[in-house]
Amino acid sequence: MDQTRPQRDPLQALAHHVAGHAVMTFAVDCPAVSACIDGPDDDPGYVLPGDSRKLTIRRRFLIALAGHQAETRFLGEAFGLHADLANERLAFDMLHVMREFEALGLRGMGASGLLRGQLGRILADLFGRAAVWDRVADVAGALLVRQRLPLADLRTMVPAEVTALGVRLLDETRHETASACSG
Repeated sequence: MDQTRPQRDPLQALAHHVAGHAVMTFAVDCPAVSACIDGPDDDPGYVLPGDSRKLTIRRRFLIALAGHQAETRFLGEAFGLHADLANERLAFDMLHVMREFEALGLRGMGASGLLRGQLGRILADLFGRAAVWDRVADVAGALLVRQRLPLADLRTMVPAEVTALGVRLLDETRHETASACSG
Protein backbone atom coordinates (compact mmCIF):
# COMPACT_ATOMS: atom_id res chain seq x y z
CA MET A 1 0.00 0.00 0.00
CA ASP A 2 1.21 3.52 -0.80
CA GLN A 3 2.46 5.00 2.49
CA THR A 4 2.61 8.54 1.05
CA ARG A 5 -1.21 8.81 0.94
CA PRO A 6 -2.78 10.38 4.03
CA GLN A 7 -4.42 7.97 6.47
CA ARG A 8 -7.49 8.66 8.61
CA ASP A 9 -8.92 6.75 11.54
CA PRO A 10 -12.25 5.18 10.47
CA LEU A 11 -13.79 6.01 13.86
CA GLN A 12 -12.89 9.69 13.37
CA ALA A 13 -14.51 9.57 9.93
CA LEU A 14 -17.66 8.07 11.47
CA ALA A 15 -17.67 10.72 14.22
CA HIS A 16 -17.47 13.48 11.59
CA HIS A 17 -20.26 11.81 9.59
CA VAL A 18 -22.56 11.73 12.62
CA ALA A 19 -21.49 15.25 13.64
CA GLY A 20 -22.41 16.51 10.17
CA HIS A 21 -25.93 15.15 10.63
CA ALA A 22 -26.15 16.65 14.14
CA VAL A 23 -24.98 20.13 13.16
CA MET A 24 -27.32 20.14 10.15
CA THR A 25 -30.31 19.35 12.39
CA PHE A 26 -29.55 22.61 14.18
CA ALA A 27 -28.99 24.46 10.89
CA VAL A 28 -32.48 23.45 9.68
CA ASP A 29 -34.07 24.26 13.06
CA CYS A 30 -34.86 20.65 14.06
CA PRO A 31 -32.15 20.21 16.74
CA ALA A 32 -31.06 16.65 17.36
CA VAL A 33 -32.29 15.16 20.60
CA SER A 34 -29.37 12.74 20.58
CA ALA A 35 -26.26 11.80 18.61
CA CYS A 36 -24.31 8.58 19.05
CA ILE A 37 -21.46 6.66 17.46
CA ASP A 38 -22.07 3.29 19.10
CA GLY A 39 -25.49 2.50 17.66
CA PRO A 40 -27.28 -0.83 17.95
CA ASP A 41 -26.64 -3.82 15.68
CA ASP A 42 -25.09 -2.92 12.33
CA ASP A 43 -25.76 0.80 12.71
CA PRO A 44 -22.58 2.26 14.18
CA GLY A 45 -24.03 5.73 14.67
CA TYR A 46 -27.16 7.80 14.53
CA VAL A 47 -28.71 11.21 15.04
CA LEU A 48 -32.30 11.67 16.15
CA PRO A 49 -33.65 14.98 14.81
CA GLY A 50 -36.25 16.77 16.87
CA ASP A 51 -39.52 18.51 15.97
CA SER A 52 -40.74 16.20 13.22
CA ARG A 53 -43.41 18.76 12.25
CA LYS A 54 -40.65 20.88 10.67
CA LEU A 55 -38.96 17.99 8.85
CA THR A 56 -39.81 18.90 5.27
CA ILE A 57 -38.38 17.01 2.33
CA ARG A 58 -35.62 19.60 1.87
CA ARG A 59 -34.69 19.42 5.56
CA ARG A 60 -34.66 15.61 5.55
CA PHE A 61 -32.40 15.54 2.50
CA LEU A 62 -30.05 18.15 3.96
CA ILE A 63 -29.73 16.24 7.23
CA ALA A 64 -29.08 12.98 5.36
CA LEU A 65 -26.54 14.48 2.95
CA ALA A 66 -24.73 16.44 5.66
CA GLY A 67 -23.17 13.30 7.12
CA HIS A 68 -21.53 12.37 3.83
CA GLN A 69 -20.46 15.98 3.21
CA ALA A 70 -18.79 16.21 6.62
CA GLU A 71 -17.14 12.82 6.29
CA THR A 72 -15.70 13.51 2.83
CA ARG A 73 -14.51 16.96 3.91
CA PHE A 74 -12.81 15.45 6.97
CA LEU A 75 -11.19 12.69 4.90
CA GLY A 76 -9.87 15.14 2.29
CA GLU A 77 -7.16 13.47 0.23
CA ALA A 78 -7.68 10.22 2.15
CA PHE A 79 -11.25 9.93 0.79
CA GLY A 80 -10.20 7.41 -1.84
CA LEU A 81 -8.97 5.05 0.87
CA HIS A 82 -12.34 5.18 2.64
CA ALA A 83 -14.72 5.85 -0.26
CA ASP A 84 -16.48 2.49 -0.05
CA LEU A 85 -17.39 2.91 3.61
CA ALA A 86 -18.34 6.59 3.18
CA ASN A 87 -20.54 5.76 0.19
CA GLU A 88 -22.11 2.85 2.07
CA ARG A 89 -23.08 5.25 4.87
CA LEU A 90 -24.50 7.70 2.30
CA ALA A 91 -26.58 4.92 0.73
CA PHE A 92 -27.87 3.92 4.18
CA ASP A 93 -28.83 7.54 4.92
CA MET A 94 -30.64 7.95 1.59
CA LEU A 95 -32.47 4.65 2.08
CA HIS A 96 -33.59 5.89 5.49
CA VAL A 97 -34.99 9.09 3.94
CA MET A 98 -36.79 7.07 1.25
CA ARG A 99 -38.37 4.89 3.95
CA GLU A 100 -39.50 8.01 5.81
CA PHE A 101 -41.14 9.27 2.59
CA GLU A 102 -42.88 5.95 2.07
CA ALA A 103 -44.13 5.97 5.66
CA LEU A 104 -45.66 9.37 4.91
CA GLY A 105 -47.26 8.00 1.74
CA LEU A 106 -44.90 9.96 -0.54
CA ARG A 107 -43.88 7.26 -3.00
CA GLY A 108 -41.75 8.03 -6.03
CA MET A 109 -40.59 11.42 -4.78
CA GLY A 110 -37.77 12.35 -7.14
CA ALA A 111 -35.51 15.32 -6.55
CA SER A 112 -35.60 17.89 -9.33
CA GLY A 113 -32.41 19.37 -10.74
CA LEU A 114 -33.33 22.66 -9.07
CA LEU A 115 -33.67 20.99 -5.66
CA ARG A 116 -30.38 19.10 -6.10
CA GLY A 117 -28.61 22.36 -6.92
CA GLN A 118 -30.14 24.10 -3.92
CA LEU A 119 -29.16 21.31 -1.54
CA GLY A 120 -25.61 21.29 -2.89
CA ARG A 121 -25.28 25.06 -2.50
CA ILE A 122 -26.63 24.99 1.05
CA LEU A 123 -24.28 22.17 2.08
CA ALA A 124 -21.26 23.81 0.44
CA ASP A 125 -22.09 27.20 1.93
CA LEU A 126 -22.66 25.89 5.46
CA PHE A 127 -19.69 23.54 5.68
CA GLY A 128 -17.47 25.98 3.81
CA ARG A 129 -17.79 28.43 6.71
CA ALA A 130 -15.16 27.98 9.40
CA ALA A 131 -17.64 28.76 12.18
CA VAL A 132 -19.92 25.89 11.06
CA TRP A 133 -17.13 23.45 10.22
CA ASP A 134 -15.55 24.08 13.62
CA ARG A 135 -18.86 23.03 15.24
CA VAL A 136 -18.79 19.79 13.22
CA ALA A 137 -15.25 19.16 14.46
CA ASP A 138 -16.26 19.96 18.07
CA VAL A 139 -19.22 17.55 17.96
CA ALA A 140 -17.07 14.85 16.32
CA GLY A 141 -14.41 15.27 19.00
CA ALA A 142 -16.96 15.04 21.79
CA LEU A 143 -18.50 11.93 20.19
CA LEU A 144 -15.09 10.27 20.03
CA VAL A 145 -14.62 10.87 23.76
CA ARG A 146 -18.14 10.26 25.07
CA GLN A 147 -19.80 8.30 22.21
CA ARG A 148 -23.25 9.72 23.02
CA LEU A 149 -24.40 13.34 23.22
CA PRO A 150 -27.85 14.37 24.44
CA LEU A 151 -29.64 17.52 23.29
CA ALA A 152 -28.36 19.60 26.22
CA ASP A 153 -24.74 18.92 25.26
CA LEU A 154 -25.40 19.45 21.56
CA ARG A 155 -27.05 22.81 22.29
CA THR A 156 -23.90 24.01 24.06
CA MET A 157 -21.75 23.04 21.06
CA VAL A 158 -23.92 24.35 18.21
CA PRO A 159 -24.81 28.02 18.67
CA ALA A 160 -28.05 29.66 17.57
CA GLU A 161 -26.11 31.44 14.80
CA VAL A 162 -25.86 28.12 12.95
CA THR A 163 -29.65 27.77 13.04
CA ALA A 164 -30.13 31.38 11.91
CA LEU A 165 -27.71 30.86 9.00
CA GLY A 166 -29.26 27.56 7.94
CA VAL A 167 -32.82 28.89 8.07
CA ARG A 168 -31.76 31.97 6.07
CA LEU A 169 -30.19 29.76 3.39
CA LEU A 170 -33.34 27.60 3.29
CA ASP A 171 -35.49 30.71 2.89
CA GLU A 172 -33.26 32.13 0.15
CA THR A 173 -33.39 28.92 -1.88
CA ARG A 174 -37.14 28.62 -1.33
CA HIS A 175 -37.53 32.04 -2.98
CA GLU A 176 -35.39 30.82 -5.93
CA THR A 177 -37.79 27.91 -6.37
CA ALA A 178 -40.85 30.18 -6.35
CA SER A 179 -39.26 32.49 -8.92
CA ALA A 180 -38.27 29.61 -11.19
CA CYS A 181 -41.74 28.10 -11.03
CA SER A 182 -43.56 31.38 -11.75
CA GLY A 183 -41.23 32.57 -14.51
